[in-house]
Amino acid sequence: MKKLILIILLLFGLHQVLAQEHAEKKINSQIKEVTVFLNNAQVHRVKNVAVPKGESTFRFTGLSPFINPKSIQVSAFGPLMILSVKHEQNYKDKNLRPPALVALENKYKALKDQIAEAETRLDITNDQIDLLQRNKNIGGKNQVLTAPVLKSMADYYATKMSELKFKQLNQQKTLKKLRKDEKLIIKQIRKIADTKIYPSGEIVVKISSDKAFTSKFKLTYNVSQANWFPSYDIRLDDIDKPLRLTYKANVKQATQIDWKKVRLAFSSSNPTQSNEIPHLIPYRLGYHSLPPVYGKNITKVSGTVTDARNGDPLPGVNVVVKGTSIATATDFDGKYQIVLPDATSNTLVFSYIGYKTVEVPVHSPEINVAMDERREMLESVVINALGVDVNTSGDGDEDMGYSFNNTKKMSVKGSHVEIIRKKKAETNKPIPLERIDKQTSVNFKIKRPYTVLSNNQVKIIPIINYDIPAEYEYISVPKIDSNAFLTAYIKDWEQYNLLSGEANVFIDGTSVGKTLLDTGFAKDTLQVSLGVDKGIHIERKLDKKFTGRKFLGSKRTDTRKWRIIIKNNKNQAVNIEVHDQVPVSDRSDINVEIINLSGGKLNTETGEVVWHLHLAPGKKKELILHYTVKLPKYDDMVIE
Repeated sequence: MKKLILIILLLFGLHQVLAQEHAEKKINSQIKEVTVFLNNAQVHRVKNVAVPKGESTFRFTGLSPFINPKSIQVSAFGPLMILSVKHEQNYKDKNLRPPALVALENKYKALKDQIAEAETRLDITNDQIDLLQRNKNIGGKNQVLTAPVLKSMADYYATKMSELKFKQLNQQKTLKKLRKDEKLIIKQIRKIADTKIYPSGEIVVKISSDKAFTSKFKLTYNVSQANWFPSYDIRLDDIDKPLRLTYKANVKQATQIDWKKVRLAFSSSNPTQSNEIPHLIPYRLGYHSLPPVYGKNITKVSGTVTDARNGDPLPGVNVVVKGTSIATATDFDGKYQIVLPDATSNTLVFSYIGYKTVEVPVHSPEINVAMDERREMLESVVINALGVDVNTSGDGDEDMGYSFNNTKKMSVKGSHVEIIRKKKAETNKPIPLERIDKQTSVNFKIKRPYTVLSNNQVKIIPIINYDIPAEYEYISVPKIDSNAFLTAYIKDWEQYNLLSGEANVFIDGTSVGKTLLDTGFAKDTLQVSLGVDKGIHIERKLDKKFTGRKFLGSKRTDTRKWRIIIKNNKNQAVNIEVHDQVPVSDRSDINVEIINLSGGKLNTETGEVVWHLHLAPGKKKELILHYTVKLPKYDDMVIE
């Protein structure tokens, strides 16, 4: 008997040990910090966990379905060892139904009850009206009614019928409104039910501990469906003052998890009138050649992005100039507009959660895109009126080379902590932040917590303000555009950690449009176009008196003389750079002779002529561009 009791106790003890070693506990952690990159984000979660003695398994639940398994890092403090880390997708969670859908379904049920009650009341009223109409001859065929009785009956009938008819009218209006509300709710339910519902991400951590204690666990991993892109506000009050630049982060995410009151960091790493100055194309003379044609240089693209299946506009689509940080997002109507950098060719990349990424070379100032759903990206959960249908195919149970931040040398004092020295930005800051300069990137770490919802809508967060010393000059290419473009030249611009992006320009407090900070081609000095200034009047016209064609033997000579008149109508002196061109010959039998360039500097390779002028207030300057082209007599070449 004693042996039996002893065996039972031993088995019970063994069961308790095994239960302790293999106990699994669900953990809800909190997001404390998010580092947003140009095309994804790194999420940092922390949680104090009661660790029992022996082996235990902790399942961290309620995570994003878009975790990159290879990016997972887990660290813990105290005398424990992490034995394994595993990433899984939870397709069985019945809480996958969106709260908005549940609320609409409850509202729909309550509305159906109201409609049933309203229909019943209307049926009763209709029956009362029918009864009154069928019994209005209450006296009978052979009964003679006196005048007082007949009047009394007529008054009763009129009063009662009037009361019932008005009651019927009000009940019909009520029922009509309820049915209209019913259709609206059904439409809203179908809209939500037609969207993909993704499984919940989970990280399963198995540990071993020599004693019971409380440990702080830190989870770090990368997620897709999150990004940021820079944009700027540029303000200038006068050309003798610094340029005021506000650096802004445009952040959005659709990770299926809201970032509530988290510390944000933005990293430059990459895991209507255009204010862009026109550029001349070399004017080369050759067989079958024509003068360069302008007006086709594409500096800005706009369009609409829609669903290829039903044609509905897609709001919140990322539109990025490939290979740059220049980006924007479509608005509620699926429309976008983006300024392009000065490159020989550009490609736009359109990306959106649940849809296939589209790349389109820029060939037109208007590019419309229809996007197809990406069915293979994640197994979706289909919602119906009775619940959820789950597709459980997938391979989320594999161990995939995770990184553990604790080591075999972990002591009771806890994990090793690296202290990173951070250099504070010596600038005027709209919000508290630290700027962390790294070898290949820069991080802006925002000290104030922010909330960024998983709604794929852009949230604009001002990062930092700069007062930037700049030199100002006007640039004009009157052959293409008669306007003068105010331009700022920023030296040592690298110290501001600027990325390529669109900028809103404000001159004297007035918005003058958008421009582009194109840092991709900048060298020692960054050139920023601030837009057109109507205070500078420029005119380019052909002097017909000295323009014409002459023949001599087997040769002909075409002469062109252009006059360029620049007038400063401003009340202050300005510097202005004027660009024009003369043709360049690619043939030995064609000769270009320069007669007069008014002191302009000629680039003999490209034919571009540049003048640097200083104009006092109210002063005018005339430039001459005079040249001849000698070529074979019967050559059909067109000379501008």
